[in-house]
Amino acid sequence: MIKNVALTVAGIDTGNGAGAETDIKVFEMLGVHGVMAVTAITAQNTKGISDIEVVKPDFLRKQIKVVKSDFDIKSVKIGMIYNKDQFKVVNEELSGYKIITDPVIYAKDGTQLINDVDEYKKLILKISTIITPNAVEASILSGIKIDTIKDAEEAIKKLYEEYGVPFVIVKGGHMRGEYSFDILFDGKEFYEIGYPRLDKKDTHGTGSVFASVIAGKIAKGEEVINAFREARKILQNAIDYGLEIGHGIGPIDPLVYNEKKSQKYQVIEDMTKIGDFIENEEKFWKLIPEVQSNVAHSISPQYVEDLNDIATFRGRIIRRWDRKVIVGYPAVFGNPTHTARLLLAIILNYRIGNTLINIRYDEKILSAFKSLGYEIIEINRELEPQHGEGKTMQWIIEYIKTQYGIKNNLPNVIFDKGMKGKEAMIRFWTNSTDEMIESLRLVCKSL
Repeated sequence: MIKNVALTVAGIDTGNGAGAETDIKVFEMLGVHGVMAVTAITAQNTKGISDIEVVKPDFLRKQIKVVKSDFDIKSVKIGMIYNKDQFKVVNEELSGYKIITDPVIYAKDGTQLINDVDEYKKLILKISTIITPNAVEASILSGIKIDTIKDAEEAIKKLYEEYGVPFVIVKGGHMRGEYSFDILFDGKEFYEIGYPRLDKKDTHGTGSVFASVIAGKIAKGEEVINAFREARKILQNAIDYGLEIGHGIGPIDPLVYNEKKSQKYQVIEDMTKIGDFIENEEKFWKLIPEVQSNVAHSISPQYVEDLNDIATFRGRIIRRWDRKVIVGYPAVFGNPTHTARLLLAIILNYRIGNTLINIRYDEKILSAFKSLGYEIIEINRELEPQHGEGKTMQWIIEYIKTQYGIKNNLPNVIFDKGMKGKEAMIRFWTNSTDEMIESLRLVCKSL
C-alpha cells in the first residue's frame, strides 16, 4: 500500500500533547505517512515547559534535506520554529511546498515559542499556503485586536493582503460568546463553522491537531474547505474527550474520532450477529409484542452523544403468521425508535449499557429473567404526563429516579402493564450483545 507523505517541522513535546510527535499521530490516523524535522526538544509536561533545547540551524537543514531527498512530500505542517536562523532554513528549503502553518507564538503556560515575530511574518507567512492562528495569535500577527467575528474578518483580510497567504483561517476559541466560530478566507469568500464552546480543562494540543488534520487532508489531495470542516469536526471530538491525565492542562485526544468510527463498524457486525440469532431461535416468536420489536445497540457508552451513536434495524422485528421471525435489516444509525431513545436515555443518565430490546409482556418471561438473576422494575404508564413525541423514554428514566430513587445500578428489566391504547411491554438492556443473546436464548428455552 502506497501512502502519501506529510512532513511536520516542529518541536518535540515530552508530554506528548502537542508538537511533532502529535502531528505524526494525527497523520497516521488519517492514513498519511508522517515524517519530521525537529526544531527543538522541550522538557515539558501538563504543567508547562521547564526548558527548551533548540536544534542548530545546520542540523535542521540537514533533517529537511534528508527527508526531501527520499520522500515525495505532499504537504508540510509547520509548528514551533524558534528563531530567525531556523526561519531562514525553513524558507529556503521548503518554499514552493503546500505549507500549513500553525503560528505557535506562545505555549499554553505562556512560554514564548517564536522569537522575532516580524522576521517570522516575512520568512514563514510569505511561503505558507494556509495559516491557522487562533484569535490571540491572529491579533499579534495582524496588529488588530480580535474580540468579534467582524474583528477576525478584518484581521484575516490584512494577513491575506500583506503576506499573500492563499488561505487564512482564524480559530475562534478565544473570542467572546456562547458559541465559537472558525473562519476561513480564500481571497474571495468567508466560510464560517460555528460550534458550541466546550467547558473543558484538558485542551493542550488543539492548535497542533487542527493544523495537522488540514495538512494530512491536503496531503491526500482534498480541497481546503473540506479539510477545514473535517479538522473542526475531529478537533471538537478531541476536546470533548480530552485525556484526564497529569496534574495540569492535559492533552486532547484526536484518536477518539477514529475510535468512534471503528466502534460503529463493530456495532453493525454485532447487529448482524444478534439478527441472525433472532431469526434462527426457534421460540423467539413468543417474545414479539403486538407492536413488534427492535434492538438498539450503541458504541461504548463513554462516547455516546446522541442517536447518531446508536444503531437499530431500519424495519421492525416482526412475527409472521407461520411463527417465523423476520428482522428488518439493515442496521442503521440515528433511527429515532423507542428502543434507541430509551437506550440513549439510559446511557446519558447512567453511562451503562449498550444493547436494548423491547419484548412482549408476560409473567412467565419476567420469571425467566428473575431466575437468571436479573433485577426487574415496574413503571406505571398511567402516571405518564402528556408530552410530545419522543419524550416517553426519557420520562421512564425520570420516573425510575423519582419513584424508586435509583441513581445507580439500574435494573436490567423494566416493564409496564400498559394502559388504554398502550400495549404492556418489557424492555431489557445489557452491557453487550453476547449477554443479550445468551440471556434471550435461556429465556426462550424456558417458555
